[in-house]
Formats: sequence, C-alpha cells, structure tokens
Amino acid sequence: MIKMAIRFIQFTLVLVAASVACFIILAIVLIYLREIITPLQFISTRTLLFSLGIILIVFIILACGWSVGKPLIYFIRWIHRLYDGNYQQPEDHVRKQSKGAVQEKSYRYPYALYKELFEEMSQLSEQLRQSEAERLNMEAKKQEWISSISHDLKTPLSYIEGYAHMLTAAEYHWTDEEKSNFSRQISDKTADIKRLIQDLNHTNRWPVETFPMDRKKEDMVNFLRDVVIDIANHPLAEHTLFTFTASESMYRMDFDSKLLGRAIQNVLMNAVIHNPPGTQVTCEFAVRDNSGFIVIEDNGVGIGEGVLKEGMVHSGKGIAIARAFVEAHSGRMNIMKADGGGTRVEITLPN
Repeated sequence: MIKMAIRFIQFTLVLVAASVACFIILAIVLIYLREIITPLQFISTRTLLFSLGIILIVFIILACGWSVGKPLIYFIRWIHRLYDGNYQQPEDHVRKQSKGAVQEKSYRYPYALYKELFEEMSQLSEQLRQSEAERLNMEAKKQEWISSISHDLKTPLSYIEGYAHMLTAAEYHWTDEEKSNFSRQISDKTADIKRLIQDLNHTNRWPVETFPMDRKKEDMVNFLRDVVIDIANHPLAEHTLFTFTASESMYRMDFDSKLLGRAIQNVLMNAVIHNPPGTQVTCEFAVRDNSGFIVIEDNGVGIGEGVLKEGMVHSGKGIAIARAFVEAHSGRMNIMKADGGGTRVEITLPN
C-alpha cells in the first residue's frame, strides 16, 4: 500500500506540474492573442488569467475524479461479480504483452494506480474460486458417502429380514442352537446398521479429500475369509456356492476393514443377487509386486456393457461404491467377463 500511496503522490505532483506548465503557456498565448484579437482587449488581463485558472482547476478535478473514480466503480462491479458467485477474474484492467513465448501482464491507466489492490483482489478471487470448488467437491463426496451408506444398509437389513422370516416360518422346526445362531446373526447385523447410521451422522466431520478412513495393519487373508463366510451365511445366498483360496496363510496389510469390507460385500452380493441358484463364486487372494491382488469370479450370467457403464458412473450403485472404496485405498478395481461366461472382478491394493 505504501507503493500505491507513493504512486498517487507522484500522479498528483505530475498533474499539478502539468497544470502549472499549461497555465503559464496558455497565459502567454492569451496575452499575445489579446494584442491581436480585438474582443479580448475589452477583457482585463486579471479576468483572463482568473478564467484560465478556473478552467485548469476544473480540468484537474475531472482528471482526479476520472483517475480515482473509474477504478473504484470497476472494483464495485468486481465485488458484485464475486457476490453473485462469478469468481472468474475480469481482464478489462490489464493489457497482455507478448515477449517471445512469454506473456507479460501490464495494467491499463488509470488502473495502474491501484496495481497492488488489483493483485490483492485477484488473489481473493482465486481463493474464493478454490474454496467454492472445494465446497462443491465436499458436497459431492458427502452425497456419494450418503448414497453408499443408504445402499449398504440394504445388506444387513436383508440379513435381518431373511433370518426373521426363517424364525417365524411355521413349516420349519428349528433347534435351540439354530435359533441362537439366527438371533446372533440378527444382533450382529443390527450393530452394523447402527454403525452405518453413526457414519451417516458424522458425515459433516470428515475432510474433503477422501472418505473417512481408519486404516490399521490387519491380516488380509483372515479378513477376506470372514467376509466370504459372512456373505455365504446370507439367507439369499443359500443356493450359491462359495470358495475362498489364498496363496499366503497370512498377509498383513494397512487398510480400513469397514470400507474395504463394504466394497467386497457389494461385489459378492452382486454375484448372489444377479445370478441364478447354483452359481459358483470364488474369491482368491495373492501377493504380486508387494501388492494384494483379489479376484472375485462367478460362473453366472455375466454383466452387460451397458449395465456396467451405468453402474460405474452412478454413485448409489454397488459397483460404483465398491470402486470408490477401493480407490480410497489407492487401489484399482477392474471388471471383465470371466472365461466361463460370468463376471470377474480384479482388485489391486498397494501395501
């Protein structure tokens, strides 16, 4: 701001000096013309000089008003643009000059008097633009997170519904041990629902960059085995055959068991829901180049290209949710046709 004040002082001194010089020159010219032009002889020299001084003062006022007022009006328009959500920086005040391959920016007059203020406004516009982009990104992530939770609530609810139906079925006579197992499964899935609802309530607390994660070093082999067993016990998976194999007896990786578990569950449940009874689903785990490699494959009806593209772009779909959770672990998920005509899902997770 000191530079701007100095620039205004220089501008004022130059304007005053130019006005004084103009006054002297015009005074000499008027005095000379007074001897030549007869009507001017009836006006006194003092009156002519006074009139000339008044004209120059008005000129100085107009010049100062134009130099100060035009940029201020421009600033007001700029602020109104920011208020309306238009963070694109206007370029009316700059002149771009090309020097070779580099474009340099110089300020037009009288905007050059406010050079530092324009630079501050430019930084403010950029910060507001970035803040708006981050806000929109956060809203999109939150909507995706809410959609994923809404979708994943269906899995434990279907467990509860299935086991409740089995318990109340009059044509079956369950043993106490079986009833206890059903009750335990219902209790566990109720706890899962409570956890998902809690995650939904905490949506506003997590950062923009990614999903809320709680990564820990855990055994990936045991984790995958438990997920496969859990889905195999689902009432809807009664007629689906599951197989799990691993190249390692134990392999510890850094991951969020909740998010990754939901991703694997979505893939496995898709294999159950979208295939006929008797479908075989295999889950394999191997270690490749210090990364975990998970393959989930079925011999069902397969997945069409249109359905796959639609599922991958809609955040509320199980495939899109699974991919988002895998990518949150810096991993990759590929979906393709299996050799047997079913669907093959490959997940790579860096360790």
